[in-house]
Amino acid sequence: MSIEQETSVRPCTASRPPRFGKISFALRSVVVACVLVVTVPTASAWAEPPEALPSSAEEPDGKWQPAFDYDTDGCYPTPAVGPGGEIAEGLDTSGALNGNCRDRSDLDNTNSYARSRCDDNGWCAYLYDLYFEKDQVVPGADAFGHRHDIEHVVVWVYEDQAEYVSVSAHGDYSTYPRSDVAWEGTHPKVVYHKDGASTHAFRLAKADEQPENHYGEWQYPDLVSWDHFPDGVRDALTSADFGSASLAIKDGSFEDNLGKAKPDEIEFNPHE
Repeated sequence: MSIEQETSVRPCTASRPPRFGKISFALRSVVVACVLVVTVPTASAWAEPPEALPSSAEEPDGKWQPAFDYDTDGCYPTPAVGPGGEIAEGLDTSGALNGNCRDRSDLDNTNSYARSRCDDNGWCAYLYDLYFEKDQVVPGADAFGHRHDIEHVVVWVYEDQAEYVSVSAHGDYSTYPRSDVAWEGTHPKVVYHKDGASTHAFRLAKADEQPENHYGEWQYPDLVSWDHFPDGVRDALTSADFGSASLAIKDGSFEDNLGKAKPDEIEFNPHE
């Protein structure tokens, strides 16, 4: 995602010819001195995403981690926080829907964040956050999207079997039984896509859907569990301001998200 700043200079000439062979002093000054400087923003006008954290996850978090893909009309996920606590700056909603945020290199430098909770009824909820640099609705100058996007998946497990999967969309969740989910082993297949005329969201992959990312394979971003962040980095992440995007793994939001995503058919206390 590197951009160079290019500056070109071209002479500015008067478009109207002089009448009766006379050119005013002011017009002569324009012809001689007028220079138009054109500045073309390129990749360095946008900040690079932070360096990804090394993968460090609890075994169950890794077992149920979703297998992700990303439709071509949106961004790839990038780290929300770097090893030194630096926070992603995100991108303006301008240019192409996937402008400056869908490079092959992004797939090699990315994280997913996980937090889980099990209650006394035997149910366990595994929640995963992915961060995206922008959520753009229309190409060009977009007043409807926003800088930063964070989407979430919850995998609901009972007696070591995933029974439901919940995917986030526009601040809410859609929850599906395991029979409606396409799987890669123990990993539900989930796709980041543009939801019609609205912003981006997660959806379940279709049964025969092929990945559209640069590698053509289902993706597993380097996973970091709640208790595995480097010292100080989790605090930096959970205290960061991502605007209208919400980090679901942080205290308070975690319980609220589990409450919204919970299947109606089960008893689960997100506060246990």
